Amino acid sequence: MENSNLSAIIRSRLMESGNPVILENRTYLCWLGENPPSILCDINHWDEARPFNFTKISDDLWVYPFDLPPGAYIEYAFIRNNRRIPDPYNAHRTPNGMGKYNHFFTFPLSEIEHFFLPQPAPLQGSLTSLRLPTHHLLAGKKRTVHFYQPPVKEAVPLLVMWDGKEYLERVMLPQMVEDLAGKGKIQPIALALVENGGRFRTMEYLCSEATLGFLQLEVIPTARQQLNIINPYENKGSMAIGGASLGGLMSLYAALRMPHLFGKVISQSGAFTIGEHPMVVWDLIENFPVVPLKLWLDCGLFEFFIESNRQMKALLEQKGYEVYYKENPAGHNYPAWRRLFPEALIALFEK
Repeated sequence: MENSNLSAIIRSRLMESGNPVILENRTYLCWLGENPPSILCDINHWDEARPFNFTKISDDLWVYPFDLPPGAYIEYAFIRNNRRIPDPYNAHRTPNGMGKYNHFFTFPLSEIEHFFLPQPAPLQGSLTSLRLPTHHLLAGKKRTVHFYQPPVKEAVPLLVMWDGKEYLERVMLPQMVEDLAGKGKIQPIALALVENGGRFRTMEYLCSEATLGFLQLEVIPTARQQLNIINPYENKGSMAIGGASLGGLMSLYAALRMPHLFGKVISQSGAFTIGEHPMVVWDLIENFPVVPLKLWLDCGLFEFFIESNRQMKALLEQKGYEVYYKENPAGHNYPAWRRLFPEALIALFEK
């Protein structure tokens, strides 16, 4: 297609339906005007030293093309003078988890509806939020944990989740598990959603024995008081544990260290290797006897942890662990994790 024709078509589509413009299975982010911003996004790992730059194709029209796999979900931001500026042609925004917002789009565009949070249905079960003493094992004197009890009479398994506020509000996990259980796709499960330590989150989730101490001293005993769960001390491995990024690392570590309690793990984009430094979970898996764990691992194709997750899957399978593994055409964010979480629940808790 000649450049003048391409420019006219892109301009028309941009004015009609906004960013991005998709032509012949190619996606174009666009900018109209002089002095275009640079682009940070999932695909360049939000690396400020390696931004994507627009190319001028007519007097005031600039484009950056992407070749994406079907089902892709991409978050991005426009940057000028080290500051974010809004994309005037894309109203779709989502929190980035660090006090700012990213724009987002999908390929094809019809997929975008899957990444909006639905209006939550009223819970049939109960949700209780408690402030538990940390015993100086975590930052602060108390830590909030949210406990969900499904609307059933029988004792059920417990799933403990790190970054509990995010899984409560951005994944809407209680509503998700209640919906899946109501449809007969999973067995009913209870939840303990443990909030993180804010600026101390990294320290608490880097394979911390103190964090495991908080689990044993407060979270599990309180869950047994508040919820009708299967007794984990009489039913070995009856509990599950999960999280994303460092929370995924901490989930695998907790299960390897306490297999008498945890028999299932959900790790989303697990931070098993940071930079060139492998975390201790590699040594635990390589050098210790195999423990009875059932694991779900997923990771985004466009994120920095993809290779270490592939290597972790291979090591776990080599050692004989039961592993479910999924790669997501997305980056490192909660909308992407939310999309795959029902599959994780069905894999580990199928009725």
